[in-house]
Amino acid sequence: MKIKILILLTAVIVLCGCSSSTRIKGGSAIDWVDFLKLNGHSYTGSWENVIKNPDQVTTETVGKVDFKVADVVTNPHYQTKDGDAAFLEKGTKLYRIEGFKTDEVIAAKDETRIGGYRLYVEDDYSNNLQQRYNDVIKHNIERVELYHQDDVKPYKTLTDDETKRFIHLLESGKNTQNYSPQNKDGDPEYYQVVLYTSGPFAFSFSLVDDGVNVFFSPWDTRIVGDEIRSLLQP
Repeated sequence: MKIKILILLTAVIVLCGCSSSTRIKGGSAIDWVDFLKLNGHSYTGSWENVIKNPDQVTTETVGKVDFKVADVVTNPHYQTKDGDAAFLEKGTKLYRIEGFKTDEVIAAKDETRIGGYRLYVEDDYSNNLQQRYNDVIKHNIERVELYHQDDVKPYKTLTDDETKRFIHLLESGKNTQNYSPQNKDGDPEYYQVVLYTSGPFAFSFSLVDDGVNVFFSPWDTRIVGDEIRSLLQP
């Protein structure tokens, strides 16, 4: 596991809880990603993939966390080992998922996540899953669920025609490099969008309304037509 050392006074960027930093002697920091090591395999927590049916997670435990390193380890030369996790608490049980080998994807219970589980994807297997919006086959989308920021229950599920219109608006948006949120009327409104296909995992991403534009980041920032606001309404 690589540990990234940031030099004194260098900004530490923390995105969506995916990473966190621990200050070390001399003012530098260890920037942790949401990793897990188990049975000789390295896993990374997926913020994009959502369990489609929680019943897919079996009651079979495949391991547990022995040591939480974030906020504890201050040695930049620390070598991570089996049972280590960045953010999972000691004793957290890890479960097998139906249809997947344990060296592919495993799950940990997390009531703060949509679906009730945090998914961990084995690093060598990650290319087999949808990791970006552009990986999702749009004509295979069965439904779209909309969530307010940090909620785990959808406030709206789009119908067939609404789903098609929603995806069309996302696809026809304008890619805009170096876009800066306007924030003229206060903090932006954040939405979590979950796209469901026939696969075992749904795909999740953030959509933002800054009061002037609605946008998301499939790669570069993409500004979406104002019509999408009507679909975002409860």
